[in-house]
Amino acid sequence: MTAHVPAHPHAHAHQHTDPATARIVVALGPESEQMPDLGIPAAAPGRGLSDLVAAEGQAGDLVVVVPMTFGRAPAMIADCARTLRDVRGRTGGTRLALAAPLGDATMLVTRLRAAIRRRDLADAAADSVLVVSPAIDPFADAELFRLARLARQYGRPELVEVAFHGGAEPDPDLAGGLARLDALGAQRPAIVSATLAPAPPTGRDLPGEGEYLMGPAVVRSIIDTRVREAVHRLDHGAGGVTGADGIDAALNAEDGHGYAHSHVAADGSVYTHSH
Repeated sequence: MTAHVPAHPHAHAHQHTDPATARIVVALGPESEQMPDLGIPAAAPGRGLSDLVAAEGQAGDLVVVVPMTFGRAPAMIADCARTLRDVRGRTGGTRLALAAPLGDATMLVTRLRAAIRRRDLADAAADSVLVVSPAIDPFADAELFRLARLARQYGRPELVEVAFHGGAEPDPDLAGGLARLDALGAQRPAIVSATLAPAPPTGRDLPGEGEYLMGPAVVRSIIDTRVREAVHRLDHGAGGVTGADGIDAALNAEDGHGYAHSHVAADGSVYTHSH
């Protein structure tokens, strides 16, 4: 006789959503300007994203939004969360989820390092690298200097500088970045994009101009991974776990980004944080 085995006291059923059925929307920001065409609906946070999510989803659908940033634009992530928070609850039965950003600082360093190495192998005459991005804000721009320094560690060439092409306050701009390399003795710099845009032309026909940091197939593969992660989190948090859709947690994405400053609470205690 087979003994009856009681159900585990903590056993519970999870809803399982096929990630392939999710409607994917990508949220645009400064790092996704001029990115390759992925065939995925895209909009910037705000009215554009709100309208797109409403148009993409129908009753019973799951719409997953992926912020297209390597983490250097946390304001865009928070704006996505605010947009989806406002949309949530009035979508006619559509489920929403905010995925993790496309990448983070570690991914960007890894990709920059690989791109620098490819340029070194493809063009032995390149004796330096200029890492280029649109200007985002002073803190994101300063962070790129740190990431470029980490990307060149243990590699060649040892001379790596940063410049900003476009954005509100490009400092140094593309010409200024090239001038720095010239002053340091570089003979033939290579250009590497630090965003999803192709590396910009310089007027000097330098190696790397027009090339992407990651091709469309790679970007799409990463997006699919972020969607699977978001669906898994949503399914396994559907039994009442707060924040399973990723929206509320992302409202604080800007914390730690910006100048630190203090506030005095009603009880007189002082706390410090950053924006």
